[in-house]
Amino acid sequence: MWELSTGGFDVTMTLSLIGVGGLIALIVIQLLLLTDLETNDINSIEFSRRINKIILPEYIIQAAFTVWFLLSFRWVLCVLNLPVLVYHYMRYQSRLHKIDPTKVYQITSKFGNHLMIKLVFYMIMFFIYLFVLLFNLFSE
Repeated sequence: MWELSTGGFDVTMTLSLIGVGGLIALIVIQLLLLTDLETNDINSIEFSRRINKIILPEYIIQAAFTVWFLLSFRWVLCVLNLPVLVYHYMRYQSRLHKIDPTKVYQITSKFGNHLMIKLVFYMIMFFIYLFVLLFNLFSE
């Protein structure tokens, strides 16, 4: 656990908690929009417009934290976040990150499952970051 006692780790973990909290908020917003779509409160064009504004910032925040962990030699945290970064990169490269208004109703259940898995991942990462921060603070 030598990685937990290096200098500047408190700042890194605090920023990571804030960042993953923002990611959780973005996923919850996407889930609320999906619920609005399923209950016909918004149409598919409005849904796609709103979702497409949120997806790219989520990818950028996730990439920034993964690269930060890599550059600051936080290997364990980088490896934990790397699969999601690779997944986001593959979706971005294949142009699957944008939601098409004409195909929204075909992908709602798949998209909902996708969002729930990401929400669970981000919540697990939140608690890991919180544990590491508290471990580092109380071990001194």
